[in-house]
Amino acid sequence: MIKKKIIKYELAPQTKFYDSMGASWRPFVMFNHFSNIRSKFCNTDIFGLRFNNLKNPKDKISIFDEASGKSKKAAVLIGNSTAFGEGASCDQKTISNYLSEMSDYHFFNFCGRGFSGYQEIQNFLLLSNKTNNLERIIIVSGLNDSYLPYYVKDFSNYQTPIFGYKAFQKAMKNSSRGWKNKLVQLFFGKIFKDEVNWSKVNSLNWHHELFEKKERLATTKKEITAEEHLKNITERNFFIWSSLAKGMNIKIDYVLQPVGSWSQKKLSDEEEKLFQEEKNFEDLKKIYQHVDKKKYEMYKDILKITAEKNGINFLDCNTIFSEKKFDKEWLFLSRFHLTDLANRYIAESLIKKVF
Repeated sequence: MIKKKIIKYELAPQTKFYDSMGASWRPFVMFNHFSNIRSKFCNTDIFGLRFNNLKNPKDKISIFDEASGKSKKAAVLIGNSTAFGEGASCDQKTISNYLSEMSDYHFFNFCGRGFSGYQEIQNFLLLSNKTNNLERIIIVSGLNDSYLPYYVKDFSNYQTPIFGYKAFQKAMKNSSRGWKNKLVQLFFGKIFKDEVNWSKVNSLNWHHELFEKKERLATTKKEITAEEHLKNITERNFFIWSSLAKGMNIKIDYVLQPVGSWSQKKLSDEEEKLFQEEKNFEDLKKIYQHVDKKKYEMYKDILKITAEKNGINFLDCNTIFSEKKFDKEWLFLSRFHLTDLANRYIAESLIKKVF
């Protein structure tokens, strides 16, 4: 049987490495990167954070060692896989390293592949004490929050949906149940298949849970739509960032990341081939149906209004990449991830527009 060629791997061989990275599950931030990855494409430290420019793998155990002895001011880049540098040919071609080279700041890469906006906040809070005299934060994000409320089902109204939500629920339910609980389900499972939450059953309440008819309690608030949830997520995240900016006396800029489905640029030949290939993957198609121009216009307005309300500067990279000068430039490795050239363009645009 002839193995079908993957165009993405032919045009950008490093993407095969990123597709193989997997996920290391961590408390609070959930899935994250493995610590101490060493490769010519991507290197991480003991926290799973990406280095900007790891010259000697044996010398440094943390990205915070990179800034030691330098006179540059401290800054942090926040974001998901785009800002992390998914698809970059090496650490030096990431947005955080370009910004460090182009400015008088050293940017620590706090980004996480697949992060929602709230995971980005959690990751920053866990690591913020590692940065001395932090002066600014740039957030390059937005995409995942724009579709996760539509893509992930059955999450609580006050929470934010994440990738791996079902896997986390299933794993925790199974690991937290003792042998007695499982034995009860084995005996009574077929009789009470749909009515019982087996995780709640224990030696004290089993008779009540299995045999007594229970009235459904009214919820305190009505279920909200995905769009309402998206607004709530945005308002909460910006409120937290604004509070941190005031409390820490730092400047925060929020940059809506560029997305192949949102930018208006004319596609390069490479982008045409890559976007066409993505149509063959069912998992991607399920996500992409929630990432269209209508969603972009709606979400951009939510971000602009919420950012202004909270005193945070807002910039849209899709507007930048829609400029004529970027037509036919190869900027996207997929609809969600960028080439080295695109990372440099973003850094240059940020230097001009937010510094």
